[in-house]
Amino acid sequence: MNSKTATQLKQDLLSKKEILLNLQNQNNLLDAEEDGSVKDPIDRSDVEESWFTKERMSQHWKVELKQIQTALTRMDNGSFGICEDCEEEIPIKRLRARPDATLCLYCQETMEKEMGSIRAAGPGSTNLLQ
Repeated sequence: MNSKTATQLKQDLLSKKEILLNLQNQNNLLDAEEDGSVKDPIDRSDVEESWFTKERMSQHWKVELKQIQTALTRMDNGSFGICEDCEEEIPIKRLRARPDATLCLYCQETMEKEMGSIRAAGPGSTNLLQ
């Protein structure tokens, strides 16, 4: 990967990180502004549903932030763009689409198929051990 591409990918990650941090801050401010003393049961239900939705979004943003930080760390230590399984280069096209990708497409698909087999076999299955 050339340095121009690496720089652009890093800028994309840093921009996305900033956006996610701003979303989290806005979410936290909204939580601080909400008054928990809603009397009407219907309104209370709406407030609770809103809180759960914001909580799910917050958890999703935390996962994304962790993935971004992992990609930035990989950039700093020189392992960015290298598949963690086969140690081949991850194609630039994939990194542009998913800058946080740690697996090449082949290894990602293989891992997903294996995970699907494990889920399909169910808990306690010994079929995968044979």
